[in-house]
Amino acid sequence: MNITITGRNFEVTSDVREYSEKRIKKIEKYFNQLIEVLVVMNVQKLDHVVDILVNGDGVQFYAIQKAGDMYSSIDLIIDKMEKQISRYKDRQSDHKAVSHEMVEKIDLENQGVDLHLYQVSNKPKTEVEAFLEMKLDNREFILFKKGVANVKSDLDYANKNYAVIYRSGDGFKMVEVPFAQIQEARFNPKSFIECDLDIQSESPAKPKVKFKQKDCCTDIEKISLTDALQKLSAGGHEFLPFFNLETKSLNVVYKKGRRFEVMVPAF
Repeated sequence: MNITITGRNFEVTSDVREYSEKRIKKIEKYFNQLIEVLVVMNVQKLDHVVDILVNGDGVQFYAIQKAGDMYSSIDLIIDKMEKQISRYKDRQSDHKAVSHEMVEKIDLENQGVDLHLYQVSNKPKTEVEAFLEMKLDNREFILFKKGVANVKSDLDYANKNYAVIYRSGDGFKMVEVPFAQIQEARFNPKSFIECDLDIQSESPAKPKVKFKQKDCCTDIEKISLTDALQKLSAGGHEFLPFFNLETKSLNVVYKKGRRFEVMVPAF
């Protein structure tokens, strides 16, 4: 296991480093292969803030915690991370039949709608990997967790960095939420990152797909799940990507036979 601890506006002393590494070792028991743990310590006015990103068993886990001193922040964030990992592992054990996906039946505001929740894999993918998986599954859309190119600089984005690729007219688009909007919890779909896909080769061996960013996002609406279902039913479409104003995340609602399913992130 590789542990990297860095400080921003904070000097990571040998005592703090040793204490952190000792506490981090508590989470090793949850993994078959724990690859790396990245920790950033920061002081913001009176708050001592710790960000932690854990890469293990093909999954990324992220948490942030602040307290009055760094030792308390470390204790609290390790406890939080243990709970997060434990919940994920328990969920995977309870739903082995669907591998990294989870399907649950839910009741939508007692409206009698047969709606199933489909929680996508927490394993990061590149945009091209997600596109090829979508084509292999013979789908016209996919919601996926994006891999982070520079984990250290994008630490607090890594756990909620989801994007959706979907058919739009004769082509395909990709939409993701900018980091700044996630950080500030202020979401404006018109400012989401929207790309047109320039597909030159779909060969799994040598794929060639370019993502051309547009000036603004025009396809995604910020609506409730109830409104999305009504819009899908009224419009006669098979699927609808949207930004869920209740969960603050990208979703895709779609028809599957006589029922509806909604594809949601794993966090």
